[in-house]
Amino acid sequence: MPYTKSVAHEAGWRWQIPLKERMGNGLVFCSRFMSDEDAINTLKSQVTGAPINEPRVIRFTPGKRRRGWNKNCVALGLSSGFIEPLESTSIHLIMTGLIRLMRLFPFDGITQSAIDEYNKKFDSEMSAILDFIVMHYKVTQREDSPFWQQCQRMDVPPSLTHKLALFAESGRVFLDDGDIFRVDSWTQVLMGQGMTPKQYHRVADEMSEQSLKQFMAGLKQQVDNHVAKLPAHEAFLTQYLK
Repeated sequence: MPYTKSVAHEAGWRWQIPLKERMGNGLVFCSRFMSDEDAINTLKSQVTGAPINEPRVIRFTPGKRRRGWNKNCVALGLSSGFIEPLESTSIHLIMTGLIRLMRLFPFDGITQSAIDEYNKKFDSEMSAILDFIVMHYKVTQREDSPFWQQCQRMDVPPSLTHKLALFAESGRVFLDDGDIFRVDSWTQVLMGQGMTPKQYHRVADEMSEQSLKQFMAGLKQQVDNHVAKLPAHEAFLTQYLK
């Protein structure tokens, strides 16, 4: 299977990632709802094949630095903050942090205005990531364990409350300046978790049902034609790794 699997469990979620030499497995859990021992046993029970090492418990505190740029120090990537691995943003944050620093680089001396601009964009970016990740937990319909029940009851940032209400009532998604997740990512997760908007855009009525079916069939045919020209995943890796 040439894709990552993310599977929920009673106190979080686990991943399975196919790599060149092995199948990577990991489990994210909330320590208030699951012990280290139970987490390790849950992970081991889901691993296929013989494990090549013992699981390691890695603790982390979600959050970000109050200032990404402070005096003559700039925190990049994981040193600037970390929410959780549900959406892997580490490499992206390294890139955006470097680009932002290059654009504001203090060639002739550090200025407070450059620091403030860097931190303003940094805060916006981290807040948008937080909204997108928390959204996964907040809108889920799962309520079969205390962890998931708590997720449905938990308070969320006002910005996310507004985004959820906007989508639920109108079907619209508007992005913040620092949002690295696009409209299709938001709609796919929201609708995939069972949130159906009360309204829809009336432009959809401009196309008859028959025309819509023909359009979608044509789109599918285009995708099928492109896919048919591509090598199988295993064949591609065999050629690429020679």
